[in-house]
Amino acid sequence: KKILEEKDIKIKLTSLGLSINTEIVMLKNDFVGAIILAAGENRIILGRDLANNIEVI
Repeated sequence: KKILEEKDIKIKLTSLGLSINTEIVMLKNDFVGAIILAAGENRIILGRDLANNIEVI
C-alpha cells in the first residue's frame, strides 16, 4: 500500500527546495538514529528506516 502518491512526494520535496539536480550533503550518519542532510540552507532529518528506502544514484 502506498503511503503517499508520487505527485505528493514531489510536492513535498519541492517545498524543501529539492529538485532532481539538487546537491545534498550528509552532515551526520551514525546508523543508530537519524540521518541529517543539508541541501543549501535547509536541513533534512530522516529516520533510519526511511533513509534505508532511499536510493542515491
